[in-house]
Amino acid sequence: MPNEIVAGSDARGDCRVTVAPAKSPALDVATDDPKLFERGIREVVDETLAQLGRVKAAVFVADKGALDYVIAARVEAAVRIAFPEAAVLAPALRRSPSTHDAPRRSRLYAPGNSPRILVGIELHGADLVLVDLEDSVPPAEKPAARVLVKHLLSAIDFPHEVWVRINPLSLGGGDDVREVILARPHGVALPKAESKDDVIALAGELAKAEKACGAPVGSTWIMPIIETGKGVLRAEEIASADPRVVVVAFGAEDYTRDVGARRTSEALLFGRSMIVAAAKAAGVQASDTVFANIDDEAGLAAEARLARDLGFDGKGSIHPAQVPILHAAFTPSEREMEEARAIVAAAEDAEAKGIGAIAIGGKMVDRPVLERARRAIKLVDRLTGRGKK
Repeated sequence: MPNEIVAGSDARGDCRVTVAPAKSPALDVATDDPKLFERGIREVVDETLAQLGRVKAAVFVADKGALDYVIAARVEAAVRIAFPEAAVLAPALRRSPSTHDAPRRSRLYAPGNSPRILVGIELHGADLVLVDLEDSVPPAEKPAARVLVKHLLSAIDFPHEVWVRINPLSLGGGDDVREVILARPHGVALPKAESKDDVIALAGELAKAEKACGAPVGSTWIMPIIETGKGVLRAEEIASADPRVVVVAFGAEDYTRDVGARRTSEALLFGRSMIVAAAKAAGVQASDTVFANIDDEAGLAAEARLARDLGFDGKGSIHPAQVPILHAAFTPSEREMEEARAIVAAAEDAEAKGIGAIAIGGKMVDRPVLERARRAIKLVDRLTGRGKK
């Protein structure tokens, strides 16, 4: 077919959709079991084409076990590239916004161009699923990937938070925002944030996109990811750049490459400490970098404990098996909770008696310790309230 456009792939769980202009609409479907699947595929394609505006196109779908939302996304992506005048599909789903201080012990990355990996991504218990449109997606696949992510978010009821990591605004991030905001992610992660201007620019793009689709302006959070030496040195202004910022993340791989360091705890200490201090000064959370070796559970646990000791609230993960380890590291233990409850109870008793000083076991308790105890109780109460610890 002349001028044909292809979206999708032949990978398991995906489909390859080929679209080309035609004098009259036509649809052909290839699937492993036509009797079982062809009718359903045709229904999904017909419905999607109707929403796109019934363009005059010849459509061929080579199915490899794709779910309905994947088929719809691949059709939309191919048709919109072939026919720029086609409509942009806006999902009916309106996701409830999350809170400023929602638990974010884990952020689980998933590539936005891989239906096979995305299947069931919401079932692994991560506090925050971060669907990626940046590093894990080849440039040629980015237009189709942002459409796929939109359909994923509209089709799946994520139990906790779902965010999208967009591309830098200078490299298509604005297009990412305008597409995915239609499916109401809880937040958007901005890679390689290096100044407050980067955050302010993203906030402006989000405001325009929210207004255009009827979403409450200001309802989408921002997570700047600091990955360069310049970003680390400007961490304070980045963390406090806009009220949408609720968590600041560290990207160690790019950071070490940028500054010429090896990925050791000593080399990362300065960057980590700067980000934690900046986040806490701004009243937001800090999330540590990912741990790349998925087979080294002991190493992950040790690095997660280090991150917690430094003041991080959570850490990135690249595999679902890492999530329980992160939750164990960033959830107060029973002993820590006993101590926290004792501190808060002593403070309340002292306040009721008009006593300014607080002492437990002969040791004075100052206000930072009291506030830390209250934060621990609040975190566990929130996790218990949603059925997770």
